[in-house]
Amino acid sequence: MLKVTRRTFIATSAVGALHAPQVMAQTDFMEPARIRMGFAPYISAGPYYIAQAKGYFRKLNIEIVPTSHVDGSLSMPALAAGELDITGATLSAGLFNLMAKGAGLRLFFERGREAPGWGSNSIMVSNAMWEKGFRSLDGYKLAKGAKIGISSRGSVAHYLHTVGLERAGLKFDDADWNWGMSPQVSLPLMQQNRIDILNMPLPAAYAAQNRGVGKIATWSDEIAPDFVLACSVASEKFLRERHSAAVRFSMAIMQGNAEFMEAARNGTPEILKIMAEGTGLTPEVINSTRPRWTFMSADGLPNMPSIVAQQRFWHEKTDLLQRMVPENQLFDDRAVREARKRLDDKNPFI
Repeated sequence: MLKVTRRTFIATSAVGALHAPQVMAQTDFMEPARIRMGFAPYISAGPYYIAQAKGYFRKLNIEIVPTSHVDGSLSMPALAAGELDITGATLSAGLFNLMAKGAGLRLFFERGREAPGWGSNSIMVSNAMWEKGFRSLDGYKLAKGAKIGISSRGSVAHYLHTVGLERAGLKFDDADWNWGMSPQVSLPLMQQNRIDILNMPLPAAYAAQNRGVGKIATWSDEIAPDFVLACSVASEKFLRERHSAAVRFSMAIMQGNAEFMEAARNGTPEILKIMAEGTGLTPEVINSTRPRWTFMSADGLPNMPSIVAQQRFWHEKTDLLQRMVPENQLFDDRAVREARKRLDDKNPFI
């Protein structure tokens, strides 16, 4: 994996600030704003559910017009076409490709990383693989010739499995990759020991294990500690022309992050109820997944070494990313930095 030092990151950030799209002057910071937002209706959307349910957007004169997508990547074409202002998206080869091809998009808020003990993506193995000894990260050494069930190339699962194989001393081609497999297909096959390895997020992973489909052998945070799972993405035009809206959005989500993380640690009943209403799961199911809700940083600033390493992975180790986005054009941190300062100066939510 690519190693980026603190000195490199600071230098990159400084260059990025010079190349960030110019922010237009704003006459009224609290001017009413309507934001069309895409999101995926999972536990990781908790900070948004909290901010919406507790009126944090409304308090800052923002109206959110939400659009739900089964996967964050499915909202990217709408964002690139100008049909959305902001969306959450997993870091995938497809996202980097859109950015590299001139779609005019920037990451501007980290929306979850798999910090040690907080990883929400399990690696499930069949009962047969479990009996062979695949019971930890080291179990990937048993994956030579094993059947990996996976939905798509360029996905988080593709990344995690490949890193897991490499850490065990194997290569991508050592496994038998079975592409295009949804959980509805792969889980029954795993129960029959016809698929050996799957990436399964919570809470589906616990449910499958409880049904005897297979066993959870390891977690995303053990494979790639602190890798960035998702970011909020917006067009450069939105970040340039509607800077105050981006700042206020970030302020509301930061407050949601803080309450989300507190609930992940302590099971706050009010927050469990809010997240249950947003996801359609029961509070009991959501509570059973704690603390593995994915780690949300307090300030929205990214783990840039992880983002850089993931883009380089897709470019150098696959044929899915022909051209990389310059590092100083990946993330625009001005909105989150201003949002953090405003919250530190005077938090309107407490």
